[in-house]
Amino acid sequence: MLGIVQPSCTKLEEEVYSDLTGELFFEDPDNLIYAFGAAYTNLYWLIGHKYGMVGKEAGTDLLVVPQRGGDWFDGGEWHRYHRQTWTPDEGYISFWWNICYEGINKCNQLIDQFKGVESETAPIAIAELRGLRALYYYWLIDLYGNVPIVDRFDYPADYKPTTNSRQEVFDFIETELKESMPLLSRETGMPIYGRINYYAASMILAKLYLNAEVFTGTPKYAEALNYCDSIIQSDGYDLEANFFNNFIGNAVNSREHILGLPFDQVYAQGFEVHLFTLHYSLQSKYEIQSATWNGICAQEAFFNMFDSTDLRRNGLLFGKQYDTQGVQITDPSYEKFDPLNPTKPRDPDGAGLNLTPNVNMLEPNCLRQCGARVAKFPFIAGSDRYMSNDFPIFRYADVLLMKAELLLRTGGDAGEAASLVNQVRARADVQALSTVTFEDILAERARELYAEGHRRSDMIRFGTYTEARWEKPDVSPEKVTLWPVPAAAIKANPNLTQNPGY
Repeated sequence: MLGIVQPSCTKLEEEVYSDLTGELFFEDPDNLIYAFGAAYTNLYWLIGHKYGMVGKEAGTDLLVVPQRGGDWFDGGEWHRYHRQTWTPDEGYISFWWNICYEGINKCNQLIDQFKGVESETAPIAIAELRGLRALYYYWLIDLYGNVPIVDRFDYPADYKPTTNSRQEVFDFIETELKESMPLLSRETGMPIYGRINYYAASMILAKLYLNAEVFTGTPKYAEALNYCDSIIQSDGYDLEANFFNNFIGNAVNSREHILGLPFDQVYAQGFEVHLFTLHYSLQSKYEIQSATWNGICAQEAFFNMFDSTDLRRNGLLFGKQYDTQGVQITDPSYEKFDPLNPTKPRDPDGAGLNLTPNVNMLEPNCLRQCGARVAKFPFIAGSDRYMSNDFPIFRYADVLLMKAELLLRTGGDAGEAASLVNQVRARADVQALSTVTFEDILAERARELYAEGHRRSDMIRFGTYTEARWEKPDVSPEKVTLWPVPAAAIKANPNLTQNPGY
């Protein structure tokens, strides 16, 4: 992506494009590639923000943002998120809606402009933009269900779309991808990294069909299986030997990324998981230039899902923390005994920083040192507000686990399903399973894909999302499997229909 949108620094006589706008910009077909950056830019904010892919899993059984005294109350939004008692006014509810539609609007604008360009590459560019637009709509159908389909840029200024049904949105995504795929590149690796190619579109369709019974009431597992097979049989992807090579800065050589997002702390900003998760006292250890926030962490039950030998557990930071000299780091503001308030929790570890997997409560006084932290994306020394790690929107391990699930759902070869799961487990250095159940696959998806934004839809598909769990004593009503349409969106457009129950 950065190679697309940035001129090469080795060329000293670059043509300047900053003054080219409108029709002039698109008169030269060679300029088309420079426009793609604008279509993908929204992904950085959408994926990397605290409300993004990592933060989205705070509403599941994996991660949590507890209130640590005066920190992270945030009007109670994270409490409501954890307990699934949100309202249409929540920040994260509006965030995903707004950013997805901003991305769709930019795709529509560029598609409209490319239609006026006489070039052999224009239809290819339009196909890629339709694929990207379908990805935004996939997230919308998953989160909100019934949303307006806006597929043009030339609507009147006062146009206010009505809500389309979830079935209509499903059909739109399916059609857009199938019509676009014949023109999409089947190339993999660096030349197409960070862009929608044939296999990224196949992955969106596989996800769409995998969740079709949730989305429309009609299962399409066989169709999902076909698209998983098309990715596997392409020979363009494979498991990385090292699990963590998928999450480093500059993971462009990962054979596992089907669609990766290359963040950069200067040129492609937005990834702030290091601030979101690290304890305040760990800022200096990791040479982070901005203050860390001591927020999101793993729930204890999730931490306990890992075998002690599971290499993926190293993506959670826990236990006593030491500086580079081997001296234990301290937390000067740890919770001391308060004789005036004996009910206030006291940290038994004292000042020595010890990130305990146990999280003593959701609110109001979770201890500052509680919770294993999200370290799946290695902390890059010298990072400021943002880190330069790459983020895998889709990767090959997910395809293997999806196919294993689909084999069970379609009555396929159970032995092959176990073999697929064991490929993923072998890399993590955990014992192979002789057979796999749906429960095994859901648990394996948690261990493999945590903090990548898949857990919510997984739990809904497996029927566990609304169940009671830690600090969520009640079974949630079925309505929470959809988020409400944001109140601000309905205020701006009264033609929108609110989801049932909100």
